[in-house]
Amino acid sequence: MRDSVWHVVATLRGAEAATAMLGLLEEAVDAVSAFETAPEEWRVEAYPPSPVLTPDLAARLALAAAAAGGTLVEIGEEKLPARDWLAENQLAFPPLRVGRFFVYGSHYRDRVPAGAIGIQVDATTAFGTGEHPSTRACLMALESLARRHRFRCPVDIGTGTGILAVAAAKLLRCRVLASDIDRGAVRVARHNVARNGVMGTVRVRRAPGYRDRALRKSRYDLILSNILARPLALLACDLARALMPGGRAVLSGLLRRQEGVVLVPHRGCGIVLERRLVIDGWSTLILRARSAG
Repeated sequence: MRDSVWHVVATLRGAEAATAMLGLLEEAVDAVSAFETAPEEWRVEAYPPSPVLTPDLAARLALAAAAAGGTLVEIGEEKLPARDWLAENQLAFPPLRVGRFFVYGSHYRDRVPAGAIGIQVDATTAFGTGEHPSTRACLMALESLARRHRFRCPVDIGTGTGILAVAAAKLLRCRVLASDIDRGAVRVARHNVARNGVMGTVRVRRAPGYRDRALRKSRYDLILSNILARPLALLACDLARALMPGGRAVLSGLLRRQEGVVLVPHRGCGIVLERRLVIDGWSTLILRARSAG
């Protein structure tokens, strides 16, 4: 348990401004989240291990919000009392049932329900514990696709905690390649792969998007990517090159109003929308590569 933790709170106008702030803060803090408090008004909260809100950072955050078409209304930082925030956070999140998947933390002591696919993931600094709408929708999309198609070569880009890679390995019963650009996320994902008993099935690599030798060796019939709208858009043509003809991609981590930002570049690379899932304003897109010929 740390002696103390710091709490940064910002109020912004515009979803894109909130997304930009998440991107700037995520590498400097232990945890960061954003939620809409009113139409077009967002609250971003971050928990750094030490004070981070210098005048320079505040100015950069304001500029980033403005560049994204929004406004940083207010931002502040305070020191919180010494508490084991992570342990409290874990206890605050009960097990979650998403279709056949049963997501639970290490504090859960009961059995996984009969017929369910158990996935043990604790709250960490890496993204993806099943609680967020985008992660839930990805799990739902994965199960739905698996009922209609047989996948044998899936990849998880931006794996975070590894939850989607573990889910794919257990549901599809095939080898899964997973990658993340963040060293900490790779470490967490490998730990979760081991604790879920799929070390022989899931391989986790540190890689920037699809630009990795191991990833470029194959093409994939299923791509999972739960990151953010802007990187999804930037990776559109890389995804198109990696996806087999007729293959599917599940893209998440974007707001409903950001769909166009992601869909337009994918259409330009030959990847079309098959259907979408929307939960609490967050969209998950199920895309398809046109079949050869």
